[in-house]
Amino acid sequence: MPTLAIDGGEKAVTLNMGEPWPRAGEEEIEAVVAALRKSREDWEYLCSARGGGPTAEMEQRWAEFMGARFCMATNSGGAALHIAVMAAGVQAGDEVIVSPYTWGQTVSCILQQCAIPVFADIDPETYTLDPADVERKITPYTKAIVVVHIYGHPADMDGILAVARKHGLKVIEDCAQATGAIYKGRRVGTLGDFGCFSIGDGKQISAGEGGCLLTNDEDLFEEALMVGQHPMRQGWQVKSEERRRWMDSLIYTYRIHPLSAVMIMQQLPHLDEWNAQRRQNHGMLTEGLKDIPGIKGVKVAEGCEHVYHQYSPTFVPEEVEGVSREVYVKALAAEGVPISLGYVRTPIYLRPRFQHRNYFYGKELPWSLSQRPIEYKEGDCPVAEHRCARVELGSGGGPRWLGDQSALVRQILNAFEKVTGQIERLRELTRHEASENVMRHA
Repeated sequence: MPTLAIDGGEKAVTLNMGEPWPRAGEEEIEAVVAALRKSREDWEYLCSARGGGPTAEMEQRWAEFMGARFCMATNSGGAALHIAVMAAGVQAGDEVIVSPYTWGQTVSCILQQCAIPVFADIDPETYTLDPADVERKITPYTKAIVVVHIYGHPADMDGILAVARKHGLKVIEDCAQATGAIYKGRRVGTLGDFGCFSIGDGKQISAGEGGCLLTNDEDLFEEALMVGQHPMRQGWQVKSEERRRWMDSLIYTYRIHPLSAVMIMQQLPHLDEWNAQRRQNHGMLTEGLKDIPGIKGVKVAEGCEHVYHQYSPTFVPEEVEGVSREVYVKALAAEGVPISLGYVRTPIYLRPRFQHRNYFYGKELPWSLSQRPIEYKEGDCPVAEHRCARVELGSGGGPRWLGDQSALVRQILNAFEKVTGQIERLRELTRHEASENVMRHA
């Protein structure tokens, strides 16, 4: 039996983890150079304050590709989310329901509006918001739902939208990790009232920094323009006289750089092809993990197309009894497997800023504006808590797994077989680690 790499043996995985990502291809480089030359005659190739030029062209292409009426380019996915929360009519002290199992920006957009995040639990298979728990968390103060398509897997939008429409709530889709993902024949970001995208590092399309907001509602689009764009753009796109009276330079500067828009237009035509390659490669990994003890591959719900910003399988401790998740991960990582203890690790509401009510405003804002007592405690979202504490894993190649990665996937699966073929050694390492921890804390 081969010696485990954690014990000094040779690594099972020797191939590179895929091409570097993000990267700029020759198409993007040539387009940016051409745009810089055009900027000598047209200032909108260097400034998007008016919202014309390449910015307007990119917005039109993005809206058409996604299947939405209106698109607004922003400087980040976080900016798009904040604009959406404001345009949805959320005011200081209002409540917004959100997932605790996500990147913090999904929640920060609520705090940035001085509103109160209320957390609903997740589905144990897809890790996305559980519509039944969303409905349980609604109060008279709830104004909106922010739903995240975590890791690139679409949330249960039928369930979420049914709850939202029943209670008159706006739905904001956080699609930062899910550009191009499909839910029952429609692209995510076009199902709710707003769809918000990130075009930054590690996403399916990466143009340096950028983002965008989608909506099918002209009235909501005008609201978004009023809070997130320069008055020069508002001047020719906002039609409502009531809104126009409020046009001013008292704004958030959330516009995209035109050169990012130029790069996006070069990558967008390749998105479906790239996502298909990511699905193929990660699908091979899921298929190969089926008979490996201690791990369950990523589930893709019926009617959904995953786009794999990250691959987050699940540790199954009962299949490797006596082996800790930490030792399991260490042994696989030593073999060269791209694996970690996971991405979220701690539900958002159990983190220090929530436990101590210490956001950037001070004076316990926004919670001091709450219209009822708000607590964040263990047990609020048991599925999310269990996943973070016991079974969450991170693996795979994410957006960089383009082309044919079958040889790399085979090496990774061989590493899993090598490690799980020596369970007794993993148990020994687990006991040793537990003993060291006891001595360390004695």
